[in-house]
Amino acid sequence: MSFTVGTQVGAYEIVEKLGKGGMATVYKAYHAALDRHVAIKVLHATFKDDETFLRRFSREARVVARLEHTHIVPVYDFAEHEGYPYLVMRYVEGETLKERMGQGVLSKTEITRIATAVASALDYAHQQGVLHRDIKPSNILLTKGGGVYIADFGLARITQAGESTMSQDMIMGTPQYISPEQAKGSTDIDGRTDIYSFGIVLYELITGRVPFQSDTSYAIIHAQIFDPPPLPSEINDKVGPALENTLLKALAKEPNDRFQSAGELATAFRNAVLELPTNIAPMGAAMLPDYTPLGVTQVKEPEETAIPPPLPDLSDAPASQITAVPEADTRPAKKKRRLLIGLGILAVICLCLFFLAAVNNAQKRKDAAQDTPVVDVTPTHEQDVEETAVPPTESAVPTPTRLTDLPLDSTAIRPTDELEQLHQTDPDNAAVTAELAAAYIRDDRRDEAAALIQDAFSNTRLPARYIIAAERLLEINEPDMAAAVLQEGLNKFGSDQRIQRLAVMSNILREAPAPVMQELLDKIQAQPITNEVSVQIGQAYLTHLEGNDDEALRLLTDALQAGGREYRAELLFMKGLLHLDMGDDAQALRAFEEAQNSDPPLWLAGRITEQIKKLS
Repeated sequence: MSFTVGTQVGAYEIVEKLGKGGMATVYKAYHAALDRHVAIKVLHATFKDDETFLRRFSREARVVARLEHTHIVPVYDFAEHEGYPYLVMRYVEGETLKERMGQGVLSKTEITRIATAVASALDYAHQQGVLHRDIKPSNILLTKGGGVYIADFGLARITQAGESTMSQDMIMGTPQYISPEQAKGSTDIDGRTDIYSFGIVLYELITGRVPFQSDTSYAIIHAQIFDPPPLPSEINDKVGPALENTLLKALAKEPNDRFQSAGELATAFRNAVLELPTNIAPMGAAMLPDYTPLGVTQVKEPEETAIPPPLPDLSDAPASQITAVPEADTRPAKKKRRLLIGLGILAVICLCLFFLAAVNNAQKRKDAAQDTPVVDVTPTHEQDVEETAVPPTESAVPTPTRLTDLPLDSTAIRPTDELEQLHQTDPDNAAVTAELAAAYIRDDRRDEAAALIQDAFSNTRLPARYIIAAERLLEINEPDMAAAVLQEGLNKFGSDQRIQRLAVMSNILREAPAPVMQELLDKIQAQPITNEVSVQIGQAYLTHLEGNDDEALRLLTDALQAGGREYRAELLFMKGLLHLDMGDDAQALRAFEEAQNSDPPLWLAGRITEQIKKLS
């Protein structure tokens, strides 16, 4: 095979061989016209003379190449060279999750961050009809900038009429991570096969080992099909009942008994991990520091000492632990807004702006330096991280000013005119920008505060930034500010279904007028990818505004019956609100209680609890 160093393969010049796995060999190559390095994954000679496979490869590679997600290694191109089919992918520099786990146990922050990213990518791919079929730590890539990527979607089967991209007599997957139905060679599989493998990865992150181990692949596959996994709590005594039940449900032998989406699993896992102590490592295992550079995506664990209620410092709190303000009503009003001026809003604004400033600073550094390629790593990784790479314990980005360095009392915020002058002189100063936004809120100049935050997001290149900020704003009952952030997010990432979902809910929570909601739904429906359940929720809200509550309830009920499992909490919450407006408190309470038992996101959980307390 003429994939040797210096060989020209189409528009790409082979630079070096990176590694060889069970299905393909990977090379680093250079594209002169675009001045960038790529990874070329050449499928093995087994497929070279299979004309049926080559036809399917060309057709189905087009489907895989259309996958565009923050946490999926993108496929740029595909073709054949001397009869060998190959895929051209982004070159991602970093290390695999397997390599990272080999150094010790990851922190709670890192584990939940990685789990959330992987779940988001899987749900997106499954919605496009693409299965991965080989989720494992060596196919999850971590970059020094805090990135999380799933590799090898180019080798996945496509769930369309039972067709596959690989030979029909082959069982894809790795024995330690393969699902029971995949191990049986079943062709009738869906996204839940990836959820099982994802569950094993989470099991391994928590316990330090996979559930089934043996000297032979046959014995491992047999165990995947027939044996119950060892209880995680027997391996790691830090595991509580909630986490154990979550992991065991993910590893159910029957797909119907598992979580039905990766997002559902990630939510349950995240909530359960919160209950664990700070040091979650099994006895005798090394605990690793957070890998993500400060100011990029890392959020520190809260201090062990209690924070006095009057002056909460949320700068070090995970997003999942910033709860809704209990005094606030679920429906925004001017009085409520005044009550929220101060610490909670200041904390979120500062955190978001510091976060963005660090990201933009890192991006400027990256743009100023030579374009650094990133590596798509194969299952058998043969390339070490370059010596110039930043070690996991160090930061590639300077530590930004901490929130605790700012005045935590809203009365201590400097005069607005003074801050405006400082901001005009140094617009890139994140601390001044955050304090000015807080001053605008203090002065009830909310439109200017929203515009300032939107401007701070102007250079953001990842939808996750908007999602994190919006969720935190919703958690402190600031749907107006969240809607402003999400509007900017929609302008850049209109097809991101998570942004669509949060945009609809934030506008409902802030009681947006009908024209605003209709404009939002029109914008979402005009995107190539549309979150249909969120559109149904928005349409039910519009129908309610028109005074037809019975029809609105029917729309929500239809969405629930159609399988809106991932959105069940939102749908039931909306039903509860409608029943309240109709004067049926008993039905409202029932809907809110069902919503509470449906693993609601944290920004919604506080509102549900508040409604239940009012009705109980």
